[in-house]
Amino acid sequence: KRADQMYRQVKFLIAIMVSVTTSSPVMASTTKTAGWTKTSVQATKNLAAEQRLKFKAAGVYDVEWPIKLSAERIASPDQSMKNETAIVGQDCTKTRTTTKVIHFQRHGQGYHNLIGDLFRDLQPGKLVLDSKDESINPFLKREMVDSPLTETGRKQCKDRRKEASVLNPELLVVSPLLRAMQTAQLSFHDHKNNIPWVAHEACREELGLLVCNERRLLSEIKEDFPWVDFSECGDDEDTLFNPHQRESPREMSQRIYDFLVNFIRDRPEKEIAVVGHSAWLFNMCNVVMDCGEDENLTNWFLTSEIRSMRVTFVEEL
Repeated sequence: KRADQMYRQVKFLIAIMVSVTTSSPVMASTTKTAGWTKTSVQATKNLAAEQRLKFKAAGVYDVEWPIKLSAERIASPDQSMKNETAIVGQDCTKTRTTTKVIHFQRHGQGYHNLIGDLFRDLQPGKLVLDSKDESINPFLKREMVDSPLTETGRKQCKDRRKEASVLNPELLVVSPLLRAMQTAQLSFHDHKNNIPWVAHEACREELGLLVCNERRLLSEIKEDFPWVDFSECGDDEDTLFNPHQRESPREMSQRIYDFLVNFIRDRPEKEIAVVGHSAWLFNMCNVVMDCGEDENLTNWFLTSEIRSMRVTFVEEL
């Protein structure tokens, strides 16, 4: 099934190239192997700028969360600290403060990322992710459902294995989308047999319209990743995905907040790894958490990138 899915996506990719190369020059930036191309890096900058405008228009910067979340970058593994929970009295107000070390990773390059980069190279300025017209939004094509990693994406994730091996997570939480599952399997391979792995629907990428974010049948995913706990996932079919409309910034930020506060905060583990997606991570670092204007945290995650953070939850009692 995975081979058939990859065949369909490669066939679609070739069709895009053939359809436009007669009138548009192919830029060399998308032909580089391993790492990040100029096109993909520029795309993250453009996406970040676009998302910030959407956040402002949607008013999500003004949301007052009941429990305050803040993050501080951890530059090296030896700066990790144990989870701390304390009840503190301040001016007759009691607060509950919980701190955890969380290693967030974005998945490696997926076929949808490659197709997006090719489209941007071949038809500059014509890609419109909000459009329902397939000619300017290739992410509507059914061939894109639950996109797997490309060979470049697999190499990116394998190259992260050494970095991930020196981390000390007691739990790994991963989006059930295929590219995230594959990323976790390759990058956190050294933690596969010694800590629990949990797939969680709440850390999936933006829900709706863009079919690369539509999940395969859960029964199929379980067959591919039998060591993962899927009890936090929903029905076999993807009932969360809305094929007609993208998830709003406010809806996504609420989903992220609920995941962090209601699942991550109350877990007994002191140190956790979370493998997910770029728009989700960007929303988290810019809307849900206060990252203190640290661009190392607030910038768009590049494919396969890992960022370690000390995350603090403060709740007034």
